[in-house]
Amino acid sequence: MREFLPLRQEAEKRGQALKMASEKHLGPDVACKLIGNFIQAEVKMIKYVEVNSARCGIPPQIFEQLKKGHKGTESMQEKVCNAATQAQKQGPVGPSLSDLLGSATALPEATVAKKSGGNTFDTLSGNALAR
Repeated sequence: MREFLPLRQEAEKRGQALKMASEKHLGPDVACKLIGNFIQAEVKMIKYVEVNSARCGIPPQIFEQLKKGHKGTESMQEKVCNAATQAQKQGPVGPSLSDLLGSATALPEATVAKKSGGNTFDTLSGNALAR
């Protein structure tokens, strides 16, 4: 069982790297690579359990759970890597309309006008009668 723990820790480490990439919203090309790394660690764990389950007393349902999880990982890899391939085919995204026009992409800050007792004749630029 001592040989299994490093395999599991490696898979967990690669899984955490994949999770961090997801939280940081990195592109599908990065995620595809990380999923591939995770699958490698996952396969090593599955092979170890398959070969050593009788000797180490690992219940058969553990092996089945690992295989089921691996199928889900492969499905996710297919989807993510297909998205990465599609993104590469589309090429780089061009400049936005704001970039072309040279305008700011952020919204202007709203300021609250100081109100000094309003009346019916007030407009956005002040009292029309007071001018």
